[in-house]
Parts: sequence; structure tokens; C-alpha cells
Amino acid sequence: MRLRGSHFALVTIASFVVLFIYSLTQIVNIDRAFRSEITEGNMWVATQADREAQNMLVTLYRYGLKADYDEVMLRFDILYSRIALMTDRPQFEYFRSIGAGPQVTEVKAMLDDIDAVISASDFDLAEIGTLIPRFSALSSILRDITNALVLKERIERQARRESLQRMFQLLSFAALGTFVSGVVMAGLLWRNMRRSIRAQQELQAHRAELEKTVIARTFELQEALEVERRAKDVYRSFIVTVSHQFRTPVSIIHMIAQRQLRDDSAPLSDALRRKFSRILDAAERLERLLSSFLASASVEGKDISLSRRLIDFNEIAAVAADQIRQANPARRIEVSLAETALLIDADPVLLEQAVLNLLSNAIKYSEAPAPVRLETSCRNGRVLCRVKDSGVGIPHEAQAVVFDKFYRAPNVHRLPGVGVGLSLVRDIVSLHGGEVTFTSQVGEGSEFIIAVPAAGGQADGAESHTSDHSLCRG
Repeated sequence: MRLRGSHFALVTIASFVVLFIYSLTQIVNIDRAFRSEITEGNMWVATQADREAQNMLVTLYRYGLKADYDEVMLRFDILYSRIALMTDRPQFEYFRSIGAGPQVTEVKAMLDDIDAVISASDFDLAEIGTLIPRFSALSSILRDITNALVLKERIERQARRESLQRMFQLLSFAALGTFVSGVVMAGLLWRNMRRSIRAQQELQAHRAELEKTVIARTFELQEALEVERRAKDVYRSFIVTVSHQFRTPVSIIHMIAQRQLRDDSAPLSDALRRKFSRILDAAERLERLLSSFLASASVEGKDISLSRRLIDFNEIAAVAADQIRQANPARRIEVSLAETALLIDADPVLLEQAVLNLLSNAIKYSEAPAPVRLETSCRNGRVLCRVKDSGVGIPHEAQAVVFDKFYRAPNVHRLPGVGVGLSLVRDIVSLHGGEVTFTSQVGEGSEFIIAVPAAGGQADGAESHTSDHSLCRG
């Protein structure tokens, strides 16, 4: 199986490191071998001792021929010092390792005996020639030690020579392997450099192409954005124009219907009263729908200015709930307002519209006798308004886009509406620095929560209460 380039590079580097370490090890071994030439010192000591023993014998013979006594003692001292070197610990350990330890000990003992004889006070110098046999025996032992040492040295020298030859051969192979590894690594490095240069060139070309693509896409997006902006302007202008055009005739219809219902001079029959009531309800619904369109267009166009003032949110919620009751007398609206004022700095007209939209949706998407619940509270410095119904609910797949303009969930297409109410609520609340959240289950209903900042300096008074109503002190 062929190795990948990275794996081959790792194997090459590992081989180079192993060969390099092995080469260093062999160099250290060779250095140690050169430094361990202790046997040459031992050879010198033994040879010198044997030589001095021979010189001692020659001197003794010469003494018999009237040689100088001082020369005899000088030769003896030199011989004594050479044998003393042989008995030192390093040399003696080596002599003992080659089996010559007892002989060295014997030579030392013989020399000590001769020294004792010579150093005796009653020694007669005329009898010094009687020591020749002792020195001859000592010289013979020294010669045996020297021969054993020479033999051992030859064997060890041969072994070292063979070891050095093997080391040299292995070191040569290691050096050759190191050279080959270096060449391979250089080739890999050169190949990787060329690949890197090619990759850099390709990257630069790709970057240039990408910049061209980004410029082209940016230009296309700008054009699309401009087209969308113009389309939104046209749409908003159309909505405003159409809404304003419809409001005048709708207002006339609304006014005529009201006048007929309130005119006591000409009482209406029950059938006409029911018809005029239907006309009045339809005109009011159409007016609210047109108001929603106008408010939605104004908020989206960012050309609306908030008329802020300090107001109790409970008043806004109560007015909105009362309007819904009047428009839907057959429905039950449960209102639970906070026990203290919920002061906010806001535009009451727009926030009232937001609450109206939530209550209208709750009425529209639930059926009697199920109630619609409106609750206000304050928690953590934010005023909350909850609108809960027990209606059809919002499918899970539609919950992510329920605030998009003109979007309607698939389970409410049979009900009237155009899908701008929740979008308008979100925009109005966002203008006040708040947010709209909801929870919903299909078939169980929905709960929408408006959260807007309370007026500065208010505290949460519901921290120590267990009821459902949060108190917000003004």
C-alpha cells in the first residue's frame, strides 16, 4: 500500500533521527574505546618492573666486581617503586582480572623480604651477592607477568580492532542513510514548496475571482434592494392612498347608519333597525381595517412620530377591553388589571391599537362561550400585558413567521383577515423599546405577552406575593 506524502515524510524524518542518534552513540563508543587504553599503562608498569629487575641483577653482578654500593641501592629503590605501582588498586585490579593477581602479590612479598634483609642493621654488604638467586626468581615471575600481559593485550587489541572496524562500517552505513534521508527530505521540502507556491497562486486567482463575484453580487443586491425599496414605497403609497379614498365613503355610510338608528322622529321597523345595525357594524369594522392598514404603512415607513406621555397602562388596557366588549357583546372578556398604576412613557393611541389587535385576534380565533382573558402586571421593571384565548392555536411550523406581514397560518384561512395585525403589534411595541412574545398549542389556544419598559424609578412589588397579579408602584 502506497504511503501518503505526509506519512512518507514522517517515516523519513524518523529514520533520519534514528540514524543520527545511532551515529552519535557509535561516536561516543569509539571515544570511550580510545579513552580506555589502561592496558598500555599496565604494560608499561610491568615492563619497567621486569627491566629494573634485570638491571638489579646486572648491578649485583657488577657489585661483585667492585661496583658502587650506592648504585645497587638506587636500582633497588627504582625496582621497589615499579612493583609498588603494580600493587596500586587500578593496576592490581587489572592484573587480577587476567589471572596474574597472585603473582603480583608474590612479587611484592618477595621484594618486601629482600628489603627487610637489606635494611637489617646486621646485614653484611659483602654478602649482598647472596641475593642474586632471589632477584633471579623475582625477575622470572615478572617475566611471566609481562608475557601474560602481552598475550592479553594482543587479544584485547585484536578484539578492539575488530569492534572498531564494525563500528566504522555501521557508522558508514549510518552516514550513508543519513545522507539519503537528507536528500529525500530535501526533495520532499522542494516538492512541498512548489505545491505551496502553486496553491498560493491558485488562492490568489481564486481570491481575485471571488472579489469579482462579490462585486457583481453586491451590485445585484444593491439593485434588488433599490427595486424592493421602490416597490415598498409604491406599496405604501398605494395603501395610504386607497385607505384614505375608502375612509371618506365609509365614514359617510357610518354616519348615515348612526343617524338613522338615533333618529327618534321617524321610528324604524325592527327589520330596518337590524339592517342599519348590520350596516353600522360593517362600516365600523371597515374603518378599523383601514386604520390598521394606515398605521401599518406609517410604522413600516418610519415616518410616524410617537406622542409620548406618562400614562397608566391599566387605562389603555381598560379602554381597549371596553371597545372590544361593545363590538362583541356576546363574548365574555375577563379583565384582571394590576392593583396599582403601571406608569409608562408611551404613545397611548398606538399602544391601545396594539392591545386592540391582540384582543380582536383572540375574539376572532376562538369561539363562544370560551372567554378571552386580559391581564396586566409589572415584573423586573417591565410592564406586562397578557392576552389569552382558548381558540384554534398556531401550528408549530407557522410560529416562526407569525409576525410577518400578510402571513396567515394555514388553519385560519377560512376566517376573515389579511395578516397585518400581529405585524403592526410588533412594530408598535418595538417603537416603545419592548417586545412581543407568545406561546401557543393547536386546539388549546394562544397567549400573547406585550412587555414594555416601566417608567423610571418603579419597583417590582410582586416579589413577595404568590398571586398571579404583579404590582407596579408609580
